[in-house]
Amino acid sequence: MSDNPYLRKEGDRLVVTEEGYRKLAEVVTDPIGQVYAFNGKLSPVIIAAAMARLSRRRGDMREAILDEFMDVEGNKAEAVIKRVVSGFGDDSVQQLIGLQFVVEGASNLLTKLIEWGRLASYLEQSTRYIYFNEKDVNGRYSYYTPELKSQTSRNFYTKTMDRIMDNYSLMVEAVIDYLRKKHEEPEDRKKRAAWIQSTRATALDAVRPVLPVSVKSTVGVFASSQAVERMVMNLLSEPLPEARIVGQQILREARKVIPAFLERADQPDRGGAITAHRANTKNTVRDLARKYLRYNIPTRPSGADVRLISYWPKNELDLVPEILFEQAEPLSLGEIKRQVKKLDVVDQVRIFRAYMGDRLNRRHKPGRVFEIAHFEWEIIGDYGTFRDLQRHRIVDALEWQRLSSVFGYEVPELIKEVGFEATFRDCFELSDELYDELSAEDEVQTQYATLLGHKMRYRITTNLREAFHMLELRTGPDGHPGYRKICNKMYDLLKDVYPLSGEGMKFVNQREDPELARLASELAIQYKLEKLDSLEKK
Repeated sequence: MSDNPYLRKEGDRLVVTEEGYRKLAEVVTDPIGQVYAFNGKLSPVIIAAAMARLSRRRGDMREAILDEFMDVEGNKAEAVIKRVVSGFGDDSVQQLIGLQFVVEGASNLLTKLIEWGRLASYLEQSTRYIYFNEKDVNGRYSYYTPELKSQTSRNFYTKTMDRIMDNYSLMVEAVIDYLRKKHEEPEDRKKRAAWIQSTRATALDAVRPVLPVSVKSTVGVFASSQAVERMVMNLLSEPLPEARIVGQQILREARKVIPAFLERADQPDRGGAITAHRANTKNTVRDLARKYLRYNIPTRPSGADVRLISYWPKNELDLVPEILFEQAEPLSLGEIKRQVKKLDVVDQVRIFRAYMGDRLNRRHKPGRVFEIAHFEWEIIGDYGTFRDLQRHRIVDALEWQRLSSVFGYEVPELIKEVGFEATFRDCFELSDELYDELSAEDEVQTQYATLLGHKMRYRITTNLREAFHMLELRTGPDGHPGYRKICNKMYDLLKDVYPLSGEGMKFVNQREDPELARLASELAIQYKLEKLDSLEKK
């Protein structure tokens, strides 16, 4: 302590020196206040290590920073981190450090595997707003080509993908041109900018189903080191070769930034064992499914098929005691239930509605009691809309079956209107031929032959609170028509069994919206940009 210029000891107490306060002022927003933030001058790794000391050290954390972590750099910093991680439990410490990284050139099959974990943030290139017709310097479309054993299969794969992408490019240009002739170009500059964006988005929505699942995308990720480790282990356990390759690359690059936090990600007794357990379990269950289940060819549903498989509790008024619990101290939940049973149904409904409150917009959410009620859904819908709905993290049992062509596809009305139904169907016929070609070679990588418009079966369990968020958000007029239909069907089924909750979902949109559905939101964006421009000029 004697050689530390930032602290001095007075009896059993540490006191920050003037120099210590000056040093703290360089790295935190407030060196003396109750609440402070780190301003980016101190390494995030050092901050995480200092926070980890909270469980074993009394006093102000800023004292710990001055005592143990200030001016620590290079190899010394790495040694300090390793000591902290080993001494204070890597699982909890791993939650304190975040990492931002990017995966370029991921197929649209891989992106969903990368985004499987709940406890991370993801952003990827949108098939609704980006035109995927550009070719690279070698004249190749941007799609992923798996490692196939047969040269014949590889050649057939490339030829088929190129033909599908040619059709995609042709249709997008034609549909944009059609919409811009159909909807008069505004003279107002802001309205014209919104018109350009909305006609483009509408065309991309209509043609999106023919995009191959193999089309590449860029994914940005922000996650704690714990979430990164879990992502890596999940990817390494996948049967898809692309997933295992990218999993290794993520681990390699992440270790260049936070090596001490990812030491055990692939060690045989830690990450290796977890990866093997997940892979072995998945393979065993798949073998047992093949052994004990009889497989038949399913019927192809017209439109999206949405089923409410189960829900709990069976009566939404069973949530009334749970609603009262927080405000009914010191009563136990059991006592509250006994008393609520004696209430008239009208009074119980009054309590239920009061808990939902006077919602003025969709961001006014009911309380967490609604997380008790759960709904299990089984959905057959196209992969493109699944990609959008899979972004919801606060759900349970989100699982999907491997992609195939067995459930068919739908032709959007706009495609028929423009006169491109034959070209659209040709993409799926080409895809089906490629699927049959690859089926004999590689069951897992056969999925790359499918298109975003191919239907798939998946299941999802939502709690009631998340249902408010999902159904009101995903039925908005600027949403994709595909997932709007799915969420409207979910809403109809939910309100049949939970009418009060359905009544409370005031912002579910069930209206037929104009063809250029994004026009209003794009115009709102233009007004916001204009306002920002005017503020910047002041």
